[in-house]
Amino acid sequence: MNSDTQKNNVDLMDFACRFFKSRGAALESGMDFTDILVPPDLARSLEVEELITVVSEKAGSKESDMKNRYPMQFQSPLLERITSLAGAKPTFLQAELKFEYIKTQGFDRLITEAFDRNRTKIRITGTGVARTRYLILTSLYQAQSDELKEGLMDFCFNLDTGALIPDMIEPLTHVQKEYPTERVLICSPKEIENIYDQINQNGKKAIEEKLSHFVESMNRRFKRDAGSLEEYYHDLTREMEAGLSRTGLSERLILEREEKIALIPAELNTKKQDLLNKYSIRIDFQPVAALAIITPCVKVFAELMSGRQKAAISLIYNPVTKHMDPVVCKSCGTSSYSLTCCDCMHLNCRACLMKGCTLCGGKK
Repeated sequence: MNSDTQKNNVDLMDFACRFFKSRGAALESGMDFTDILVPPDLARSLEVEELITVVSEKAGSKESDMKNRYPMQFQSPLLERITSLAGAKPTFLQAELKFEYIKTQGFDRLITEAFDRNRTKIRITGTGVARTRYLILTSLYQAQSDELKEGLMDFCFNLDTGALIPDMIEPLTHVQKEYPTERVLICSPKEIENIYDQINQNGKKAIEEKLSHFVESMNRRFKRDAGSLEEYYHDLTREMEAGLSRTGLSERLILEREEKIALIPAELNTKKQDLLNKYSIRIDFQPVAALAIITPCVKVFAELMSGRQKAAISLIYNPVTKHMDPVVCKSCGTSSYSLTCCDCMHLNCRACLMKGCTLCGGKK
């Protein structure tokens, strides 16, 4: 079993165990298996016994015929039912982060290391402790091509800035948290719309990076089959053209063959488009859980300068990642570590700056 397969098995086991725990089940873990005491209502919904054992694919393949044992593998009936229930009503949790110490200086160095400025100078004008909101959205993804790949992916957003925050999930596990019992709605409709836009913009790229071997496999198979098609139609064209030199062919038959030869390029393009549709990867996301976070942070107030132009901005120091959060491009809305500005001092990512700021049309 390769490392990717082993990791997928761990992800599926972790997903299943987190699901059961969130629904009130009692769990006891062992090597490659977890015993679960399932609440009666949940057991009926999942069509399982009240005492079951979920096992990794490797362990399950050895003893799959044993009663009450359910291997966690893609497309298994129990995993399908778990996914359906998890997606029907995403789990929502709120947490407030606590820190004994938060950085108060040294932001010049952090900004210099993090951001690309491209002839834009920055001057810090002040700092202040503030509070900000993050949302971690766990989604089930399906990457459908000639094969199907499924898994979980986390996206973290700063709700106040709209930025997609990288590398926040792992260090978050070591931060002290308090979980308020009273639920508070913290996402406005506009913020929710921005989250979906960000997932649509960044999710596909993130999945393709996560499933790089799968993407490479689909590309390789497309090139192989497209090459075989081109070779076949090349040989067919050459054979039909050679047949035109045979003696005794009527003008009508020659004309028909020439017409068929002329149609070969269009037929080849149609077949190649069919192959492209077959091996193209279509990605779908479905939210299954959300964690809303309120945390102290440091707001760094600064002034961007380019020539005689100036613009005031504020940046956020994230005490979880211990880095500066990215900013949001004013043209396309993507998150970036670029402080480049157009002639009117609108923040733009490098790609949008080359095309022209959508707010004013200016470049740099």
